[in-house]
Amino acid sequence: MEPAGPRASIGRLEPLVSVVIATHNRPAALRQALKSLLAQTMPNWEAIVIGDACRADTAAVVAAFKDARISYVDLPVNFGEQSGPNNIGFARASGRFIAILNHDDLWFPDHLASMCGWIDATSADVVLARGAAVVSTESKGSKHTLLGKGRGGFYDPVITVGYGSTQMIRRSSLPRLGPWRPASQCVCESSQDWLFRAWRKGARIATMPHLTVLMLHSGAREGSYVHDAAWEQEELLEAMSAPDALRVRILGNAEEPALPSRSRYLRRRLLAALGMHPRARSFRRHYRRGTLVAMLRQTRGLPPMPEREPDADELLARYRHGSERREAD
Repeated sequence: MEPAGPRASIGRLEPLVSVVIATHNRPAALRQALKSLLAQTMPNWEAIVIGDACRADTAAVVAAFKDARISYVDLPVNFGEQSGPNNIGFARASGRFIAILNHDDLWFPDHLASMCGWIDATSADVVLARGAAVVSTESKGSKHTLLGKGRGGFYDPVITVGYGSTQMIRRSSLPRLGPWRPASQCVCESSQDWLFRAWRKGARIATMPHLTVLMLHSGAREGSYVHDAAWEQEELLEAMSAPDALRVRILGNAEEPALPSRSRYLRRRLLAALGMHPRARSFRRHYRRGTLVAMLRQTRGLPPMPEREPDADELLARYRHGSERREAD
């Protein structure tokens, strides 16, 4: 699919930021994520939307914006999780910086402007914004979780959590830092695995003390892929017309993850220095390698992960399903 329409007022300038958005069959949520991108105070960006074998309604949502800064590529085969589509987006990026926006998350209007300033001010390879993991309104009595805190202004492998939508990467650093690994090869979330490996390679990862990201994790919302709805995102996006008032509202019902005791912190820091992710042991107690994605897909209402090495019968079933779906469309 070609870019969706005439370029905005930035003319033919090379984009400062390439925004990578991986998506799969949540057009209503994608629409709100793109609206939060279009509301950015810094307009010099390109958006690369990578569909993970999506229905036609995803392409229609992108095309409806009629903005040449937004391009869409749909994969012919479902990869099944975010690492593959993100890596494709990274390879297609042309901006000086690369930012990730998950399709169910939202950025405050000053996100890109703040991140571009912070990554240059700190001479960082990567910068992480503060992000709030917003609890579902169905989770009565629960609090939002404020993530992205570092130590002395920089990433700490023991305490820092920076999910995809909070990350900005200097594109010139990416060949050294490498791609995301498939979730099946990770002992934590793919985004956290990448950050940890980047830190091990000597990347300078700065933390920005400014809340600019709202994360609405689909894995914490039962059946989130079954119904094409994004009313939570719609309400929050409307509230962003008064950004600081929304920040006050979110932070008034938020908490940070508990810090480990000094002895536990030092043990985990030693593990990190030895090359083991500090959360690897606790992660393995709950999940075998690769099972987290399977559990999340079940919660979201998605079928099991696609078979990486299908036999003839499985390929036949896949193509029959695709043919029937196209005829129905």
